[in-house]
Amino acid sequence: MPKTQLGLGGAIAIGLASMLGAGVFVVFASAYRVSGNLIFVSIALAALVAILNSAAIYQLAKQIDRPGGVYAYSRVYLNNSWSFLSGFAFVFGKIASIAAIAIVFQKYVFPQVAFWPSSAAIAILTLVNVLGINRTALVATFLSIITVGFFLTFSTMGLANSENLAAEAFAVIPEDPLTSVLVGAGVVFFAFAGYARVATLGNEVRDSKRNIPRAIVISLGFVLVLYLALAWVLLNGLGEKLQLTETPVAHLFQTLSGNRWITPMVAAVASLGSMLALLAGVSRTAASMAEDSELPSVFKLRNRFNAPWVAEVIIAAGAILLASIGEIFWVIGFSSFSVLFYYAVGHVTAIAQPQAHRLVPRWLNILGLALCLALALSFGIATFAISVGIVGAAFTIRWLWRRQRPR
Repeated sequence: MPKTQLGLGGAIAIGLASMLGAGVFVVFASAYRVSGNLIFVSIALAALVAILNSAAIYQLAKQIDRPGGVYAYSRVYLNNSWSFLSGFAFVFGKIASIAAIAIVFQKYVFPQVAFWPSSAAIAILTLVNVLGINRTALVATFLSIITVGFFLTFSTMGLANSENLAAEAFAVIPEDPLTSVLVGAGVVFFAFAGYARVATLGNEVRDSKRNIPRAIVISLGFVLVLYLALAWVLLNGLGEKLQLTETPVAHLFQTLSGNRWITPMVAAVASLGSMLALLAGVSRTAASMAEDSELPSVFKLRNRFNAPWVAEVIIAAGAILLASIGEIFWVIGFSSFSVLFYYAVGHVTAIAQPQAHRLVPRWLNILGLALCLALALSFGIATFAISVGIVGAAFTIRWLWRRQRPR
């Protein structure tokens, strides 16, 4: 039993901090570029995938309280190979997520400076996480309150100006609607993908079999409503300009309020909150994998605060490296592909659960699996090939390593 545990409020804060991060400041512009006036269909599809994924996580978390999320669940209901694949995809994909958020942090806050400020931010957040999960939750709560307050204010201001409808924004029709909706949904999914981060904390949450599912439902439901409002406000206020700016929220907020400083400050806060929650969840999955000898044993070392500090430091170093060389769309695509693969394994795991443990019918898990795979494939052959190649290489190295180990 961990020395310290989170309550329901802390778990919700980590879920909100994960979703209301830097992604929400950029994904709507990227999604509009590919899906045009079908962006709301893309958002709805991304939300449907998130809801189906959360239902699978909910069902699994009700039975298993070990940290690691789908990695831990698939180890019980499937086998060690599937468990490794999901865990590696999650860890590597979320390193890409941290890097993507660091890039957004740089674009909003220090657009004219080299990448060192985002690297410093990752390092400071790693230090916070190393000091224990309760400190992580406390900082995440503070950052979430600021971010939620800003987006509620922003949405209210935008809806109050709804008579200035930018009709041209709704006239942009993509040439290939199906592909456009799928790619747009994959991009928007990046902003949803933090809803189950709390599941990776396992028994570090008090009464985890009850509070983890509740935290997922509450945080996901709130963010879904907020994202729909934000998309409407941005299309309403910016029109076709939405596809021309890399900082759409800052652009519109300055138009509505005349203030050019608030949005970069809130973007910084949201970025920090999201990276903080990501580092906490990824490090604990890596630690669980090390405990099962799926990663080198050094990853499982914990300090007196029960934090897997070596995993934190190594993951932070990987994110800093990727942020220094990555482009935002490619990094988002790779992150989304890896996380969608992770949730696809989650659906396979849920399908394998005994009937007595099931909370939703199997056909919903099958639908969730199909949609995860469809979105993962929508990013194109290059992203697919690189992603599958990296996961396949990791699996091959694991196989060779296990063959060499004494029995």
